[in-house]
Amino acid sequence: METLTQPETASAPQSRSAIRTVAPEQVKPCTFGATNPLESGRLAPLLSANEAFARRLTQVLSSRLGLSCEVGLQSSDQIPARTFLQKAGDSAYIISLYLEPQHEVALLYIDATLLFPLVDLLLGGKGQSSEITREVTDIEDHIAKDLVKIFCQEFKEAWRTFHLEVSVGAKQSSAELQRMFAPADKILMFNFTVNLPEAGGGFQLLLPVASSSVFLHTATEEVPTQKLATKSAMNTGFAEKLLESHFNLDLTLLGGKVQANHLLNLTVGKILTLGISVRTPVVLKIGERDAFEAVPVRSGHHRAAQLIDRLGQSSTGKS
Repeated sequence: METLTQPETASAPQSRSAIRTVAPEQVKPCTFGATNPLESGRLAPLLSANEAFARRLTQVLSSRLGLSCEVGLQSSDQIPARTFLQKAGDSAYIISLYLEPQHEVALLYIDATLLFPLVDLLLGGKGQSSEITREVTDIEDHIAKDLVKIFCQEFKEAWRTFHLEVSVGAKQSSAELQRMFAPADKILMFNFTVNLPEAGGGFQLLLPVASSSVFLHTATEEVPTQKLATKSAMNTGFAEKLLESHFNLDLTLLGGKVQANHLLNLTVGKILTLGISVRTPVVLKIGERDAFEAVPVRSGHHRAAQLIDRLGQSSTGKS
C-alpha cells in the first residue's frame, strides 16, 4: 500500500525523501479496518522487533567496535510532526533510512549528547559527556554514517519478518524536514537509550504513520463480522439487514487556499495546486459527521481511504 504522491517534474532533482512516487503495479490492496496503529497492539510485532534490535546493537557495538554500552527501547508514541520539527535544529544529526522494496522512508535522529561521545570513543578518547551543540565536521559525519550502516544492518536482521531491506539515506537539514512534513502529519516515534561508561544519550526512529503499513501486514487480521456484534435486544433479522445498509462517505481535504485568478483560468486537464502537503490527512465524514483522519489511497481499481486516527466528539463539525 502506498499513499498518493504528486508526480515529479523533469527539473526536480533526483533525490529520495519521505514522499515517493511509485509505479501503479507496486500499489497493493490492504485492510482498512483499523485506525490508530498504536491501538489494540497492532504494532506489537514491530515493538518486539525493535527490542530485539536494541539487544543486537548492544552486542554488535561491543564485539565489532569494542564499545562498552547498553542499548534499550525506552518508549514508543505517536506525535504530530510539529513536535518533532520544533526539536530538530541544524545541529541535530538526522539521516533518512530507505525501506525497500516498499519504497518507504524512515528517519533516524541521533542526539548530540550521544553522537559526540560515541565519535570521541571511536577516535580513541574517553567519550565523556559534553554539551556540544555545533554541526558535525566532515570526519565526524563520515564516522556517524558508518555507525548508521551498522544500525541499518541490525534493523534489517531484527525486522526480518517484515521482509525489508534497510539502507542509509542522506543527512537531513531542518529546512529539508520542513519540506518533507506538514505540521499536522502524524509520526510514529520509537525512543532508544544508550548508556556509555562516561556518558549517555539516545536516538529516535521516526516513521510517518502513512508509511507504517509495511509493518502492519503481519499484525492485521480480518475480524469476523460476528465478533463485531454485541448482544442486544435488537431483532436478529433487523440487525442483519442493518449491517447490510450503506452509508454516504465524504473525504474532505481541509486548509487549501487558491488564488482567485487561478480559479478563473481553470480548464479541463489543468492541475490546481492547493499548497497542502501530499501527506496531509483528509477528514472522513460518515453521515455528515467527522469521524476519522485518513489518507487517500487506491485499492485495486477503486478509490479507498486508510484510516489514521479517530476524531473525538470535539472535532465534529470542522469546516
